Amino acid sequence: MRGWGARLNHATLRTAATAATGIGLALILAVAAGTVHRARHDTASDAGRMAAALWELPRGGAEAVTAFLADRAAIEAVGTEGAQSGPGAYAYRTGELEPAAWIAVAPTGPGRPWPLLPTTLALLGLSLMSAWAVARRRSPPSPRFPTTPALLATLILATTTITATIWAHRALEDLTAERATQRVLAAEVALTHGGTPSTLDQTLPGYEATHSPAIPLTALAATSALTTALLLFLLPLSTRPRALRRTLTAWSFLTPAATLLLVFTFGPLLFSLWISLHEWHLVDLVHPFMGLDNYVSLLLDLEWWSAIRNTAVFTLHVPLAMAVALGLAILTQGSRRAVRWARLALFLPSITSVVAIAVVWKWLLNDGYGLVNRALEGIGIGSVAWLTSPDTALVTLMAISVWMVVGYQMVVFQAGLAAIPRDWYDAARVDGAGPLQRFRHITLPGLRHTLFFVLVTSVIGSFQVFGLVYVMTEGGPLSATDVAVYHIYREAWEFLRFGNAAAMSWVLFAVVFAATWLHFRFLERRGAHA
Repeated sequence: MRGWGARLNHATLRTAATAATGIGLALILAVAAGTVHRARHDTASDAGRMAAALWELPRGGAEAVTAFLADRAAIEAVGTEGAQSGPGAYAYRTGELEPAAWIAVAPTGPGRPWPLLPTTLALLGLSLMSAWAVARRRSPPSPRFPTTPALLATLILATTTITATIWAHRALEDLTAERATQRVLAAEVALTHGGTPSTLDQTLPGYEATHSPAIPLTALAATSALTTALLLFLLPLSTRPRALRRTLTAWSFLTPAATLLLVFTFGPLLFSLWISLHEWHLVDLVHPFMGLDNYVSLLLDLEWWSAIRNTAVFTLHVPLAMAVALGLAILTQGSRRAVRWARLALFLPSITSVVAIAVVWKWLLNDGYGLVNRALEGIGIGSVAWLTSPDTALVTLMAISVWMVVGYQMVVFQAGLAAIPRDWYDAARVDGAGPLQRFRHITLPGLRHTLFFVLVTSVIGSFQVFGLVYVMTEGGPLSATDVAVYHIYREAWEFLRFGNAAAMSWVLFAVVFAATWLHFRFLERRGAHA
């Protein structure tokens, strides 16, 4: 790492930033051109399948294939060296399982051979970045972040991405029109050779919808811009080798975790936002852009707002759970063996599988054979419809959730209690303060930050409740326990409306964020008055 700091001077960093931008531009152009090339290959393969169907007609054969594709098609024997290496399709004789021939189809000529305008813009922008790097090669770097080259690189990447996407979209539209023309011609040839016309050109989605490179191009541009910005961030540190070495060392340790977060957290988050702006069905190839229509439709979705209301009611168990946990934390302080076993017993539900807990409680609370109702009947109290009545199902889940979380909260509160100096309690006793006064004036203020932590995490966890509902009630009875996350799950994986489900997820995120922000504001206000 010491060698890196010695070699990474300001000239090297400027060159590396320019190279990062250049690599990103090259990848953007390559992906756009590759997408069009793949669509051109798919068009030729589709033509090969239609040619194979014409070859198999009663009066078909080589004449029908030639009438359809002229010299673009070549009928090759199966097993011929070099056959099946390009676009095409197998042709069969009637009643035979083995293919009789391979019809190879040459892709059409390059109508849009290369993204010329995006390439011109990329070369122009890259030349400006190179000129900046060369002009400042001997100049000492500024102690501030170089905003101008960072904005220039971002502008170059964004412009190239937009123009390359437009170029690819138009090229894909041309290929879609070519495929439609091929199908019309195939239908005419089929009629001539004793077949029936095909109407598949009216049902297949366009290449501009199924092959759109917008997402990968945007991801490449964002990655390249971020890499360039990070390299430019090191530029002011190039005059301080020790600071540069420390920064590079820190980055080397952070890179694996940051990569995992980017790929498996922020990437899916952004993709879900993209999905929420489209009509996205799992079985459809085309996902029409909807804008904010999915979000607007949620305003009129009474079932969704009922799920939000149920979630808010379920969250009301949090203060009760915190009160019980704090009381247990105070009662189980100490190191006696009985106290240690009590803490262990109380903490076990927090580390037990939610599914296992839900299955056991569902069996215990069953209306017909549940042990709880058997015990109530044994002492003369009638059985209760714990999970099958809309009046009691959600309350039952809240009670079970309290039992599940108090052990974890108790341990957190005990850690907070251990941080309060014992001298404060001794001084309060000397002054004549009773247990309630000590609790009010010492324990609660000393646990202020712990209480806030437990409150915020518990509220977030309550808004995300899913396992209990999924296993015990499945949102019933009569949607009484249909909470937000379970509703999103059903919308996505039962009704396959992923666009609506993604929009619901972001609305739920906004609700949780607002609740957390209000908690922070409340804590700041209480701290200011304290």
